[in-house]
Amino acid sequence: MKPPRRIFRGSALARPRRLVRSIAAGALGVVGTAALVMVGLSSDLFGRAPAGPEHLMADPDRTAVVSGDTLRLDGRVVRLLGVEAPNRGDLCRGGADCGGAATAALASLVRDRRVECRLAGRDDAGRPFAACAANGTDLSRAIVAGGWARALPNAPGLSDLELRARRQGTGLWADITVR
Repeated sequence: MKPPRRIFRGSALARPRRLVRSIAAGALGVVGTAALVMVGLSSDLFGRAPAGPEHLMADPDRTAVVSGDTLRLDGRVVRLLGVEAPNRGDLCRGGADCGGAATAALASLVRDRRVECRLAGRDDAGRPFAACAANGTDLSRAIVAGGWARALPNAPGLSDLELRARRQGTGLWADITVR
């Protein structure tokens, strides 16, 4: 007589091996995912994350002045927060190039200095606004105080500096007296 035909040929030992392999594959997947996440997160040797995209810093050789209110830091263009300077070619009374003078004034503020910016929103053209400082000097305040830019209405503390520059007749208001 023939032994009965077996329909299921797997042995009883094969099932636990498959279970062990499944658990090992799952554990390996979890470890692999964790490793990818750890590598994907940028941090230095001590676990501190570097300045995020909301902060920009550039050494003097990586800083360029685009206009009286716009900088390029490491190839990234930012506008100074709360100010509006004339564009190059915009003329003041008397025919002087006020935009060029405003650009030169900002260039003198950042020359040979490290510039640090904290991003704070975007302008109508999509460029980021930034509160920038060069060696601790707030560039928005300095350019308005020098009379080379106007304070935007939503910029606290800058309108007083603009009024003072107007009264002193500096920068854009060199030939205008406001009382």
